[in-house]
Amino acid sequence: MGQITLITGGARSGKSRFAESFFDEQEPICYIATNGLVQDDETQARVLLHQKRRPVHWTTHEAYLEIPSFIQQKGAAAYLLDCATMLTTNYFYHLMKKRFGENYQLIDQQIAQFSEGEKQAIEAEILAEWSAIITAAKEKQSELVIVTNEVGLGIIPEDAFTRWFRDVFGRVNQYLGKEADAAFLVVASIPLKLK
Repeated sequence: MGQITLITGGARSGKSRFAESFFDEQEPICYIATNGLVQDDETQARVLLHQKRRPVHWTTHEAYLEIPSFIQQKGAAAYLLDCATMLTTNYFYHLMKKRFGENYQLIDQQIAQFSEGEKQAIEAEILAEWSAIITAAKEKQSELVIVTNEVGLGIIPEDAFTRWFRDVFGRVNQYLGKEADAAFLVVASIPLKLK
């Protein structure tokens, strides 16, 4: 079976750098970059920073869709997925575009009217995607290191949608923590082993 490792922490905690340290400099790692929708200058600068830090022989796969089939077909010995929070966000908006089209104003209006049943159904789809990712890595016996943001330590969001979505992130993290063989919390660049 492949080893699943979860690394969580706050913004700029050093979690990505710690995740990268799991691999020997010579290993041919496949880095799965999930930051597909955000393309502003600040985000691009962060992406470049991450790219410069990685060994040149690592391959990069930029995607937030069809990750399970990619893992099954690629067959790399190890993957570093950074990050679960962005994948969850991008996958959520993918689901919204499938339902409501490309009109983000309409999407926002629809989101504001979601019933509890609709929220549960959407969360179930997101968790099913994560289950498929974990299953693919285990079936291929590939090592998978997942970086995620710890979202429950900050202020309580002001609006109901953001509070709900924060809870979705938290439940995704709970699922990943349960499925992981090892888990770490990174605080001020110091990793604390959780399991």
